[in-house]
Amino acid sequence: MRCLSCRKWSLQVICRSCHEQLLVPTVSTRKVGSMDVVSLFRYRNIESFLLSKHTPAGYRLFRYFGRRHIAPFLEAFAEGLESPARIIAVDERPGGGYSHTALLARYGAVPGLTPLHGVLPAANRVRYAGRSLQFRLENPRDFHYNGPSGIDAVLLDDIITTGSTLGEAHRILSDNGVNVLFALTLADAR
Repeated sequence: MRCLSCRKWSLQVICRSCHEQLLVPTVSTRKVGSMDVVSLFRYRNIESFLLSKHTPAGYRLFRYFGRRHIAPFLEAFAEGLESPARIIAVDERPGGGYSHTALLARYGAVPGLTPLHGVLPAANRVRYAGRSLQFRLENPRDFHYNGPSGIDAVLLDDIITTGSTLGEAHRILSDNGVNVLFALTLADAR
């Protein structure tokens, strides 16, 4: 197969050279309400990969990002946990044959962190891509939480743009007795 970044022959979806030179995380943190949102990359650095999320290549790419970036980050975080926590991915409905957020959560499963799949579905399926903050606020995701209360959790999504989705998810989880430790995204579009 070919590296999906440089197009050179590779046994992996991203060749070693691109992994080591181009896809080096630039971790950043921003606040959404009272919650810290940690992003591993700048959106512009991995935009073409993120836009492939509902394609067959997207499955391979999100698996790569889950294994190579989400898992090591969460493993380092989990070492400092006093008690086990859960991973809650934002709206795990499949698109293009798989759920990219569920795939990231699957690879985030490390000792001390276990995914809770399908517990935060969104009733509103409107697409936010390219939409204004005003549009996002007028058309909330309408999340419903159907998981256990009294737990600590890491909230997981692929991209943070305005923060409205993660802010709404955080409010719903808090209202249902979930202590969100922080949110983790692959990319920050700001």
